[in-house]
Amino acid sequence: MISSGTRRKLGCFTAGIGATLALSAGGCADPGSDSSTNEIVVALDSTNGLTSLNGLSTSNGLSTSNGLSTSNGLSTSNGLSTSNGLSTSNGLMTTDLGRTQVAYLVRCALAAGTNLVKKDQYGVSYTFPGLLGLAPGWATSACDTNCQEAVSACLEAHVNTAGVHIPLWIDSNNTNVGWGLDPEYPNQEASFFGNIFLLGAHGAPPTVAPAYYCAGPQVKLNAPSGRLGSAQVSPPYTNPLGAQYAQCSTTCTQADYPYAADGFKACLGWNNPVTVWRQNTTTPIATGGTGGSSGAGGAAGTGGAGGKSGSSGAAGAGGTAPPPPPVKHGLRIVD
Repeated sequence: MISSGTRRKLGCFTAGIGATLALSAGGCADPGSDSSTNEIVVALDSTNGLTSLNGLSTSNGLSTSNGLSTSNGLSTSNGLSTSNGLSTSNGLMTTDLGRTQVAYLVRCALAAGTNLVKKDQYGVSYTFPGLLGLAPGWATSACDTNCQEAVSACLEAHVNTAGVHIPLWIDSNNTNVGWGLDPEYPNQEASFFGNIFLLGAHGAPPTVAPAYYCAGPQVKLNAPSGRLGSAQVSPPYTNPLGAQYAQCSTTCTQADYPYAADGFKACLGWNNPVTVWRQNTTTPIATGGTGGSSGAGGAAGTGGAGGKSGSSGAAGAGGTAPPPPPVKHGLRIVD
């Protein structure tokens, strides 16, 4: 089921432990209540990024070597809101970790103000808020090649192998994200592209669902823990240009004028990359992001003290959701 607007949290939210997020239905039901009537807003905790071990992993569903397949209850041939698109009885919706992965999928694919509501195998409903809107059509219809590539790039951009929250600025040729820079995010980290949904996509080896990046000029400058340029542990993506920090500028196609400096609209035949920019510090401070428990996020939100509202974030507890950003803008996110 797809819903619009902000839904209030009726279940409970359990913050993540270690490098992964635990979003649990256990203990959420009111005493004596029917659990099938409870609804849990699965919001992404600001203290953890999507990790390569438990986020994009070969054993838990989002896989760079096995793809996102129907064995995990997910199909790109049908809309996420349908039972054939995202199963309620097997795969991702049946575990805490799987639902976290669904939360990232929906965050990337659907637009802010649009929610995906799905039940698990016990009939408990979960609400997954959209944010970036890179593939809004996947809500009700098949996810084609452009959809798969756009969501793949977005998921890769959210990876933090240390499980640490890092605020980022993201640019894309997709009009729901667009181009534009923020002076608080001067370091171009990398552009991400690929298709983690399909084995052998775009000439990759037949046993590999490709996840790629190429480096930006400041990739190693004050790289925060868990991000490219730092001592990442088993990152799920590779640089197809050869060297670890081979730069996009040598091969990839820049954005159209006047946004050429903002990022890349194509690379090696992949037409849906996203370009990520970071703050110039190893300990960045969130100036926006996902919001509070009365909206779409954790109990206290992710805004830094005194920081301004992030254009990609939903409201914090008691706060007001920011308006949709204009076309050609870029977006502030958290990984």
